[in-house]
Amino acid sequence: MRFCSVLLLPIFLKAVESSIMDSKTLSSSIAKFSAKFCNELNKSTSVVASPLSAEYILALVALGCEGPAHEEILQSLGFPEDNAIRSSFSSMSSQLKSIKGITLNVANRVYIQDGGYKLNSALESDAVKVFDAGLKTINFGSGGAAEEINKWVESKTNQRIKDLLTSDSVNSDTRLVLVNALYFKGTWLKPFHKMLTYDRPFYLDESTTVDIPMMNAKEDFFYGESKDLGVQYLKMQYEGEEASMLVVLPEKVDGLNDVIKKLADGYDLLADVETLEETKVDVTIPKFKIETEIDLMEVLPKLGIKTIFDPANSGLTRMLDSDEKLFVSKGVQKAFIEVNEEGAEAAAASGMVMMMRCMPPPVPIFQADRPFLYTILDKQHTTYFVGAFRAH
Repeated sequence: MRFCSVLLLPIFLKAVESSIMDSKTLSSSIAKFSAKFCNELNKSTSVVASPLSAEYILALVALGCEGPAHEEILQSLGFPEDNAIRSSFSSMSSQLKSIKGITLNVANRVYIQDGGYKLNSALESDAVKVFDAGLKTINFGSGGAAEEINKWVESKTNQRIKDLLTSDSVNSDTRLVLVNALYFKGTWLKPFHKMLTYDRPFYLDESTTVDIPMMNAKEDFFYGESKDLGVQYLKMQYEGEEASMLVVLPEKVDGLNDVIKKLADGYDLLADVETLEETKVDVTIPKFKIETEIDLMEVLPKLGIKTIFDPANSGLTRMLDSDEKLFVSKGVQKAFIEVNEEGAEAAAASGMVMMMRCMPPPVPIFQADRPFLYTILDKQHTTYFVGAFRAH
């Protein structure tokens, strides 16, 4: 089970009082941003994204800008002011390192143009202390800058994300490149057995199906339903029981886009997740692999983040320790997800227990044979990845 994503923001040379958010408030804020982010992605194909990866970079940018740009980022991310960012992401960095049973690598790096350029001293302190970011000088005008950054990204995502930068993404006018890499690998607490995986029909729409590999298991999972949202919920835990995949399955074959829109409009998904109960469920779900490249120059303005891309007045006045005017010239995220039967090494044991025979309660059926939403959560319900599976 592997997930990874990276976010890039190259930043080019242009021709209060403390507020602490508790973990529940922070998770809610991330979930809301994730829903809005997902709602702006391609609605006709399968996608995967890490809004949290985007938040890491945007939060750092927020600490280096002022004016409308600053307000746009704070409002979009759901933070009241800068100290809330500092306390939240410092806590988040510690939280990510402590999750048991999975591999979760979060890496931040700030590339700075060689030749005497430096981050603003306050921003440099935040980058290191809050975001645990590495700082590296580089000559963006050299032919090898993009390749060097790409290799670092590959190393942090287990070679899953390649060629994040094209050779023309940076040049001699580039002053900063901010990169976040997020890599997740987990094995199911209740693994699926490969011998139960076989091709079954998946509904692309009400009248069209395609045969795809579907996994099956009848195990204890966290399950629930929402009549208000019109969905079934299934939460499958990873080893360590501190991270899980939540699958949100619409009742209607063509209901996914409406569900995502309701979430983006403020439906409280996490409140529903809190009510899920562990019970035996007959689960059928696709195994799949998705790679997505997202142009943040298209997505972020739809979320209200526009000014940082304006060459005339970006608001990025607190990034460098110089008077040069900067703007964000490019924003891209690449993400990868693979979902399969993979689990811990299987073992078997036999035994017999004699019990009085009684009629078992009916087992809920969770058959993901139509487009659905999925998210990767930790035990605080912080969203790491979000996506939609549509079988094409």
